[in-house]
Amino acid sequence: MRVLEKVSQTFWEDVAGSCLYATFFHTPYWSELMEKTFSYVDITKGFIFDDGTRAVFPFIQQKHNFFKGILDDYISGLLYVYGGPIADREMTRQQLYEIIEYINSAFKMYSTILIRGNPYWKDIKPIGFNKVNDFSHVVELFRYKNEEDLFRSYSKRYRPYIRKAKKSNMAVIKESNSLVDYERLYQIYRKSFKYWGGEILTDYSLALFQNFYNLKNKYIKLWTTYYENKMIGGEITLYWNDYCVSFFPHYDREYSKLHGRRYTEHNIFLDCIEKGIKFYDFRQSGGVKGVEDFKESMGGRKYPNSSWIKENKFLKKIRSVKYSTTLFVNKLN
Repeated sequence: MRVLEKVSQTFWEDVAGSCLYATFFHTPYWSELMEKTFSYVDITKGFIFDDGTRAVFPFIQQKHNFFKGILDDYISGLLYVYGGPIADREMTRQQLYEIIEYINSAFKMYSTILIRGNPYWKDIKPIGFNKVNDFSHVVELFRYKNEEDLFRSYSKRYRPYIRKAKKSNMAVIKESNSLVDYERLYQIYRKSFKYWGGEILTDYSLALFQNFYNLKNKYIKLWTTYYENKMIGGEITLYWNDYCVSFFPHYDREYSKLHGRRYTEHNIFLDCIEKGIKFYDFRQSGGVKGVEDFKESMGGRKYPNSSWIKENKFLKKIRSVKYSTTLFVNKLN
């Protein structure tokens, strides 16, 4: 096995384009977005095996201040997305083992090594890592030949709302290439913090939305939903191979009775079917039951996947001692 410490754009794109289970999150574009938004370091590795198989393992290095930055986090699948290795042909178990062995030897001074799972590929089972089970919701678009087929996959309760929205034309669905619309989506997202009382699963910056726009990438699409000439929601979708992944859907709750998200999702599904895309991926739900119910009501099926984490035991012990000391001091005060 030959290791490529620096992976060229061409090599990476070729492998990702040939890999049947690669999503947008396995491409150089996602890593570029992470670098520009968070100033993380792309340390993706490439591999070439004796039989000609080429592989790429996307990784981001997240630096910390512990011990002058020596102990950092290494993440494959940053921002709760899919990670793990990809290859231009099916890897053998031995080839996968060699890649994991390399990762274990290369990332010696670490706080954590996290490899997020990929529901479209096998469980990698890296030695020395702890397993965390999860699942995504996926709409299998290849099952539906037309719009009526698609309607039958939705919950009976919500079909009339989508049909009404379509018939009335009150909500207008548009594809947008506007920075203003990306920033409007961010404002709608921030507005929702009031509803959740500040307790929300994510805390994305405006820079993330601006950088989505700035990439000017044909695999990134912003769908916007307008009502009476006002943007009331939108969705950032990411395309690669047979997959359309919903990265960021958000809608103004003041207009929830319009069921704008359901109507928008329906339009995205139709667009995907027309383009021959086989899977629409809602991604994980963070254990929120209402979110899971929504995805299932729109035809989403559970796709299990596992993440794998390896923690530095020495650093974990130090953090535990520090935490206990802090609790003790607080009690004294």
